[in-house]
Amino acid sequence: MPKRREFIQNGLGFISLSLTMPQFLMRAARAADAPTATNIKGLPPIPKGKILVVIEMAGGNDGLNTVIPYADASYAAARPNIGLKASDVVKIGDKLALHPAMKAMGTLFERGQVAVVSGVGYPNANRSHFHSMDIWQSGDPAMKQRERSGWLARYFDADGHGFGGNPLSGVVLGGTLPMALTSQNSPVSVIGNGRDFGLGGGDDRQKQMEALHALYQGGTVAANNTEFISNVGNDVYASTEAIRKALQGYDPRANIAAKYPQSGLANSLQTIAKLVTSDLGTRIFYASIGGFDTHANQPEGHANLLGTISEAVAAFYRDLAAQGRDKDVMLMTFSEFGRRVKENGSAGTDHGAASCLFVVGGGVRGGNFGAYPSLTDLDDGDLKFTTDFRSVYSTILDRWLAADSTKVLGGRYEPLKFV
Repeated sequence: MPKRREFIQNGLGFISLSLTMPQFLMRAARAADAPTATNIKGLPPIPKGKILVVIEMAGGNDGLNTVIPYADASYAAARPNIGLKASDVVKIGDKLALHPAMKAMGTLFERGQVAVVSGVGYPNANRSHFHSMDIWQSGDPAMKQRERSGWLARYFDADGHGFGGNPLSGVVLGGTLPMALTSQNSPVSVIGNGRDFGLGGGDDRQKQMEALHALYQGGTVAANNTEFISNVGNDVYASTEAIRKALQGYDPRANIAAKYPQSGLANSLQTIAKLVTSDLGTRIFYASIGGFDTHANQPEGHANLLGTISEAVAAFYRDLAAQGRDKDVMLMTFSEFGRRVKENGSAGTDHGAASCLFVVGGGVRGGNFGAYPSLTDLDDGDLKFTTDFRSVYSTILDRWLAADSTKVLGGRYEPLKFV
């Protein structure tokens, strides 16, 4: 059996709490002939503090058609077919506006709950989806010693926080562990879509529960495979039970007040709201939405994606506000890169560099942050970054999560004023 560090380094450093348990655990459990356990060890406590929700916009979001310089003549010249008209956009200032599909986000902006950060990027932009995503998730453009270590995972690993290896410290809505939460020491939980959460159903669920009981009972499996396998089984069971109870205890009146739209992202955010309001203790949540690689026929598809995000985020904060938790939760979006300034011949845009992101919440100081890049002084046809993405991370780490950003990012970066 692997040691804990080997287990994590081999890409299994998370607890998958979806319909089925990791098969090697189940095989080991079924091999045991131990009696049913009645006393499961509790998870170590998670220190109280603010909560961060990260939304990954996978594919490279076109920031120029998300936060629009509608008063700049160069914008209309570069995008005669896919550009947005000034009469249609949601204005957030004398020079900038949101895409017309983001009216709900515009309302949050008017309430001072949205920080729009423009010109976000990093030196020597990489236009590969995979490499650039790794850079954003590791928090290290050079990718020196951080290839398998994410910036959020290093937040958990940093001294002084006392997360104690509790896998509920971080929860991922989805099927895989993102690099941002990949750690040498701190496991997190991956819970699928949150709607079908559990250990199966009916007889199958009962069999799996019995197998898990056998796993961490301390009988044959624990004796033969060291304490490691028993501890993993205990964490799986304890985490599963904690999340199951949290989802069951959600106040259904909040769902009515929030009016969540029908989308995968909205489902994920509603699940997160359930876990937040249950006081599970989770400090980091991570969800994603794909489809932003808009090389062709961009206008309709991009509008649908931005509308999905806008409506889901607005419902999420209606839900949190109804339960008095909107000031405790910050939501941040990001994408691996922006798109080129000029539209292509397929009514789309190709891979670019700098883009924009949003920071949302009742505890956010709303407004426009970061200098909007020039549309004429370009880097090989792309927007030049004006805000290092690590400044965004630094602000969140230092001023929201009460961490030491230098330990996480390996250096000091100028904070922004959205907190």
